[in-house]
Amino acid sequence: MNKLFLSILICILLFLFIKSDGIIDYYSEEDHYKTLLSEKDTLDQELHKIQQQNRLLKSNTRYIEKVAREEYFYIYPDEIIISFK
Repeated sequence: MNKLFLSILICILLFLFIKSDGIIDYYSEEDHYKTLLSEKDTLDQELHKIQQQNRLLKSNTRYIEKVAREEYFYIYPDEIIISFK
């Protein structure tokens, strides 16, 4: 009786580990899911930053001037830029 029970138990365990949607596949899919969640969180943070910049560019003239000067090197007419390095 014990040998039969042990044999059945071993077969069930092997079946659970080897089949296509078994325990091994479950853990690999769980790791993939956690990676995707992490990427989603990173992209959500990036989206939030971009949305905030968009709001500022639509309404805040000082921010628009700051971006134009820092990123695009715009200057006022007859303005002289002195760079200290």
